[in-house]
Amino acid sequence: MSRVINLKDAAFFADLSEREGLETALSVLETEAVVFKVSDNGYFLEALYPKPPILFSEAALSNDLLDSQSIVVALEKMISGQSGKAVFIVDMGWFFAHFDAKNALETWSSVVEQLVETSLYRVISVYNHTHLLETQMQLALRGHQQFLAPSGIYKNPFWLPTRLRQSAGADEQLGFLLGRVVPDHAGLQILDPDDRGHARGASPMWLDNSPQIDLADRKSDRWQIRCLGRLRVYKNGEQVEWTTPGGAAHKTRALFCYLLLSGESGVQADRIGELIWPDQADETRKRARLHHAVAMLRKALGDKSSVLRAGEYYRLNAPQGSWTDISAFEQGCRRGLALAKQDDPTGALRIYRAAEQQYQGDLFEDLPIEYTHNDLEDWCRPRRRWLRQMALKLLRDMSTVLRSEGLVDEALEKCHRALSIDMANESTNMETMRVLHAQGRFEAIDRQYEQFLSASDQRESDIEGTAFYKLYKRLAF
Repeated sequence: MSRVINLKDAAFFADLSEREGLETALSVLETEAVVFKVSDNGYFLEALYPKPPILFSEAALSNDLLDSQSIVVALEKMISGQSGKAVFIVDMGWFFAHFDAKNALETWSSVVEQLVETSLYRVISVYNHTHLLETQMQLALRGHQQFLAPSGIYKNPFWLPTRLRQSAGADEQLGFLLGRVVPDHAGLQILDPDDRGHARGASPMWLDNSPQIDLADRKSDRWQIRCLGRLRVYKNGEQVEWTTPGGAAHKTRALFCYLLLSGESGVQADRIGELIWPDQADETRKRARLHHAVAMLRKALGDKSSVLRAGEYYRLNAPQGSWTDISAFEQGCRRGLALAKQDDPTGALRIYRAAEQQYQGDLFEDLPIEYTHNDLEDWCRPRRRWLRQMALKLLRDMSTVLRSEGLVDEALEKCHRALSIDMANESTNMETMRVLHAQGRFEAIDRQYEQFLSASDQRESDIEGTAFYKLYKRLAF
């Protein structure tokens, strides 16, 4: 990785609890440049730059639907009247508040590109690497032209401009990357533009790279799928409407959910028919209904290639870069627990809170019950129970960390949310009693104990000698 001199667009990765490294790295800034911090943390780099930071909301980074142009305009407005060079030092913790962190990071890459097009702006994006998920780290590595470190500034050989990331073919991307590593090859065209489509078709795996399946061309139409709670699917920020002329919205949604959880392998036509039309004995009519339902789903998603058929199997064909809250939720739960075990309560709570935002209710909670299972297959309910248990554990773990940090009121709030999911859960009731004890509310411990007995349909004699009973006796007396 080659060393460079001039700062332009750099990513800094560090454990932000260790400030010395960042302060050393920032010594490369030109003395005449004016520094603007962007953070919701008033203590962010306060020792070096005492001026209050630009808040995330002021920079349009808190908007539900991020727009790169709006962010650029907001940042330029915040420093209007400033002459000369300006450096933005951005606390990248802002993207944890967004349910699609992947899209947020890619939007930020586009923002930075627009800002540094002129010679007036420099941008340093500061990442706390101890809080990043693996996929987020990969995006961050790919989205900046340079790396900043205590030892200097380095060119990033993995960087791709937004245009090449979103719409170029692999040959164009490889040509650009080769040119960054070997200047002699800058501008190299691996394939003639007129031959690119033909060359792709020459591969033995040409089907995997055909325009119908290679979704790089549809990246702008990628889906953001919220499955936890009421099903919501977004394309370009617009919510998909399941009601289409000639279609049945509940069947269209059920088909989407079923195919989504079936994954890349897809699902056999007969199984779909049995799930959605279990009372239809005529197989010919059932197959005709399936063809119609698939057509309605494609129409709702706005793309004929959104549902693919291979023989007797159907599968969803999600655009590259699509996102589901299930994946974000599970990753957040795992990462938060890891940080808690590493004795990083601040990082754990940041990740936990982001994960908590994902869980808005049971998996596909608005899906009619008759579509969640049939006599042959229980495809939805086991996963629903699994995710519900993950949510309970997340909230209990959050409460434990909050209680250890003295934030007992917020800890109790998490316990109450967990109890609203499952009032009879023993571990949740035990954590609730611990929080009440920390608050000094001994009479409330008694009430919690009685509520648990009632919810779990047990008598005191049933639980004598258990860990729950021993905890209650220790805390209440």
